[in-house]
Amino acid sequence: MSQHVELLETVEECDDATSFLCASNKLINLKLKALLPNIFVQDELVMEYAVEPLLKEDGPLVTTDVVSKLMFAMGKISLETYADIGLYAQVLEYAQSQPNKLSFGDDMIYDFISNQAVLSTQQDSFYLESINQLKFSSFEVFSQMRYESLIKTVLKLSCEMLLEKIEEEITQ
Repeated sequence: MSQHVELLETVEECDDATSFLCASNKLINLKLKALLPNIFVQDELVMEYAVEPLLKEDGPLVTTDVVSKLMFAMGKISLETYADIGLYAQVLEYAQSQPNKLSFGDDMIYDFISNQAVLSTQQDSFYLESINQLKFSSFEVFSQMRYESLIKTVLKLSCEMLLEKIEEEITQ
């Protein structure tokens, strides 16, 4: 089983938002690193002597931040995609700095979803509308469970949509 498939299954099984953020950031990093060779000159010599050393575990292109900056600077990903990648990393950093794991119902996770460019397009804005309807409904206990379930679903969808968008932009 590939590392990508294992991480997708891990995302599915996450019980809290902090765990989800860890797994989704690893997925984003894997996707970026897998597609990175596509942005360079496709010459055997270049790949062997220039690109492979850059991609080694101890090479300069290991972190998501550096890889996404490079791809953005080279015009391979859009500003929106670059911003969403950065948002995932920022929210993970915040979550890891907290004494307790963030739940899917945490206001920070709501803000995270609300600020993602990948979810703000016209066709995908209904996810945000659904969350808002449940967040502010009056059936407290029942709504909280449904709300957290919906948040988890939307988080998974947004991660998958971001991964697809990264691949689409880079392979164009």
